[in-house]
Amino acid sequence: MTSLAGVRAAVRGALCVAVLVLAACGGGDEEKGDRAGAPKGGQPRRGGTAVIAEVTEIQTPMPVTWHGGLDADMMDVMYMGLTAARWGDGRLEFQHSDRSPYALSWHREFVGPDSAAIRYRMRSALRWSDGHPITAHDVVWTYGMYADTTAASPRVDNVALIDSVRAENDSTVVFFFERRYPGMLFDSGLNIAPRHAYQGTRPADLGRHPVFGRMQDLVVSGPFKVGTFQPGQQLTLVPNPYFPRQPLLDRIVIRSIPETTTRFVELQNGAVDLARGAPFEVVADLRTRRPDLGWERERMRFWEFIAFNRETYPPFADRDVRRALTLAVNVPEIRRALRMEEFTAHAVGPYSPIFKELYDPRALPPPAFNAEEARRLLEQQGWRDTNGDGIREKDGRPFRFTLITNSGNQRRADVSTLLQRYWRDIGVDARLQPLEFGTFQDQMIVRKTYQAALGSWGVQLTPDITPLWRPESPYNIVQYTDAQTQTLMDQALAQPTDALANPLWKRAAERIVQDHPYLWLYYYDNVTGRSSRLRGVKVDSYGAYQNTWEWWVSGEATRRAPAPAGDSGAAGPDTARPDSAR
Repeated sequence: MTSLAGVRAAVRGALCVAVLVLAACGGGDEEKGDRAGAPKGGQPRRGGTAVIAEVTEIQTPMPVTWHGGLDADMMDVMYMGLTAARWGDGRLEFQHSDRSPYALSWHREFVGPDSAAIRYRMRSALRWSDGHPITAHDVVWTYGMYADTTAASPRVDNVALIDSVRAENDSTVVFFFERRYPGMLFDSGLNIAPRHAYQGTRPADLGRHPVFGRMQDLVVSGPFKVGTFQPGQQLTLVPNPYFPRQPLLDRIVIRSIPETTTRFVELQNGAVDLARGAPFEVVADLRTRRPDLGWERERMRFWEFIAFNRETYPPFADRDVRRALTLAVNVPEIRRALRMEEFTAHAVGPYSPIFKELYDPRALPPPAFNAEEARRLLEQQGWRDTNGDGIREKDGRPFRFTLITNSGNQRRADVSTLLQRYWRDIGVDARLQPLEFGTFQDQMIVRKTYQAALGSWGVQLTPDITPLWRPESPYNIVQYTDAQTQTLMDQALAQPTDALANPLWKRAAERIVQDHPYLWLYYYDNVTGRSSRLRGVKVDSYGAYQNTWEWWVSGEATRRAPAPAGDSGAAGPDTARPDSAR
């Protein structure tokens, strides 16, 4: 038995990180995407290559060590879990092998007097890509590594309430939880790593394992494995001969193209079949000029925000000041001006519209633009323009702060300019400072030295919002503390079912929103462009790589040779989230 009882991570939840991002393979309805001009019908065919343009490249794509970006997506391609998750009807659904070849188990059962344990029956014929059997001992070892604090796995939060994991035999594994809670299926469904490939490596050294220098030697269980990897250029995936359902494609080539314009020029030219991270104005333009392209959406998977750091800029410690800055911003006008209305919704809190039981804009409506009320609040709090320069002062200090965001993102640059104008209109001076993405994340998340920041988080696919709101969490970048909110979150975590927990989560979210620690701007889609050549792709709120074994390429169209690479000077990373530069 592997004991996990000593691990009590203060921060729970899946910043998978969607997120925040993603822990298991998902599913979806292909018809949810934009199908203008997309092919209809046709029989799947074997053979051929699909080429994808991505913003980032892989780093340490192994279940225990991955941190984000493309690594997160590769979990849906290279590593199976005991169950396969999909997003349906506003919640996660967990499937066994009868519904998804990606699931290691064919059955599960709750056991124990209070059903605080789950027994999984695994398929016994499954093998790793090197031919070794996949067994319950791989599950036990993987969860031991998730729990080992020296391994520093970002998934340690998900094992905080797992007391132990035990292999009853090679194909039966039991999870023993401290108590019954709604996230038991999610937390026991994380991707599994091959014990034999890493056993003997110190947990602290897993992230530096030599295999990450020779990616073609990674041992995996999913539909594809690494064929070749050229850092800074491309990753080639080839079928894993031991996956239960053989992929239709001969290979998938993932090209690293950080420059947004270059990615979508390559899509237009036919050099790539799938391009991730489409700016909304690009979609509007290409719909007219290239009606044959399809547009897939990870719907409402992110929310853009202004974070107010009360520790580095004391005026932000005043709730009424934060509320004034929120009321001064005309979010509907931003969405119209930047042609984002189709792909965004006015945000109000951590639960996006994909959560049918938690998102309730009638009970918690977005704040209406009201510059006059914003001015009144600032006056009331002692912020007045006494010298006539247009900037309010208090105790001799002007209301002036620095707003940081990541450079190379045109949408954020445009939003920053509009924010500066709105705030100047109420007598507040925001100085804009674009930063290189790594520096931006360092200031915002690691060191928390920023004053105000324009960024975004991925929407978690579980109701648990504690990773952003517990005082000790590294992702609590606004350094929020509220005893009553903490109590509500603790009570929600202690409930045995979602039906009992969700009202508590809603009350906690309402308290947070009413305190205005963030200025919530909008929820938004992550949009992917697809050529008519590539078919069978399913994209929804769960992700874009959830069914790669079903992808196929039509023989009716051929892909052109790649266009010459070059820096177009266009936008770079599209979203800032804890683990991704997407």
